[in-house]
Amino acid sequence: MHDKWEYPWCAAWDLVFHCIPLAMIDAEFAKSQLVLLTREWYMHPNGQLPAYEWAFGDVNPPVHAWATWRVFQMDRKQRRARGRPEDSGDLPFLERVFHKLMLNFTW
Repeated sequence: MHDKWEYPWCAAWDLVFHCIPLAMIDAEFAKSQLVLLTREWYMHPNGQLPAYEWAFGDVNPPVHAWATWRVFQMDRKQRRARGRPEDSGDLPFLERVFHKLMLNFTW
């Protein structure tokens, strides 16, 4: 939770936690935020995600892959509820971030 004296900074792992409830409102935006952190201008080639703006080298809790999976599941459930019971979910989203999440996991 942000404090008045700290706002507007946000740690990368905070963002992925915020994507869970955000997926209930706008799953596409939540997925775009998860993809954003794995883009080449944020994620180091070795898989490290920046912790926050004043200490990039600090370690984040390993929650990015978990949040990605949860958002995927929530989106799939919403798609099925909209009358597409056979929908297997946004697999291209998972494919897009899988390699980057593997790099992050091994880092």
